[in-house]
Amino acid sequence: MTLQTSPERRYDANEICTLNPRKGERKYSILIVNPNTSTHMTEALKPILASMNYTDVHCEYFTAPDVPVEVNGVKIEPIASINNAEESCRSALNCWSVRDLVPYYDAFLVACFSAHPFVGQLRQDIESAEENSPTTRNKYVTGIFEASITAALSLVSGFALESSFNPAEKLHKHQEQGSFGIVTTGAAWKDELIHGVQGALGYGNQGESSTHFAGVETTGLTAVELHTTAPEEVRQRIIEATRNLLRNSKTRVKVVCLGCAGMAGMEEAVREGCEREYGIQEGGRVRIVDGVVAGAGSLITALKAGF
Repeated sequence: MTLQTSPERRYDANEICTLNPRKGERKYSILIVNPNTSTHMTEALKPILASMNYTDVHCEYFTAPDVPVEVNGVKIEPIASINNAEESCRSALNCWSVRDLVPYYDAFLVACFSAHPFVGQLRQDIESAEENSPTTRNKYVTGIFEASITAALSLVSGFALESSFNPAEKLHKHQEQGSFGIVTTGAAWKDELIHGVQGALGYGNQGESSTHFAGVETTGLTAVELHTTAPEEVRQRIIEATRNLLRNSKTRVKVVCLGCAGMAGMEEAVREGCEREYGIQEGGRVRIVDGVVAGAGSLITALKAGF
């Protein structure tokens, strides 16, 4: 799992504005925003998005600067690894210059698995741009957190007829059983992501939650440590976190979300955890959602559909 890649070039906002986001004949352009300073993490995203093989979409990448930035006269220090809610908020300020790029791209993906406030900020900027230029094509933004939840719900939620029914009588339906859960990095994220999912699903009161949500389990490693710790230890930690998620759920877990952009490409360890806990056949049926893929897919769908 150790990445052997050359450092990604950093572009500031002025440089990105001189690029050609369309890249020749490609119809759509998406800016992938990594709000921490890890170029290794950004590099890990590139082959995953390239494997989606959207020949009419160009992806450009922005990594948060590794030097302090100034926002409203206040110096904001760079964040190498986003490890809690406060750092999630501060990392939005590290990306403040991306707001100047709204006119240059069709969509934006915030590649941090948290209830990241930069998603909402960019949406406000897009709405302002659309108000000022109502004839421009619709623009979109999402985060890998929001995209993962949406994808997971689409895989577990559905209604079915009662198993025993008589077509000549009144028919009844029921919500199918099954849930999704999240395997993520450090322990500090557990409560934060639980509350984030509850908020995203519209549960305002603490303690309320969807029966489709199985919860969160953590590896105990930060996003950076996922790529600096011995690969076998990382694999074992992911396997055990996955097994704990499935073991502690009140319903059958049908979907596991990779709860960190740094976990991209680590699906095999999650699959092994599912198979150890549920058995080869049943564990092989569990869907694994990579938020980066889910996010890019949802943005591309929105662009092509024109929602």
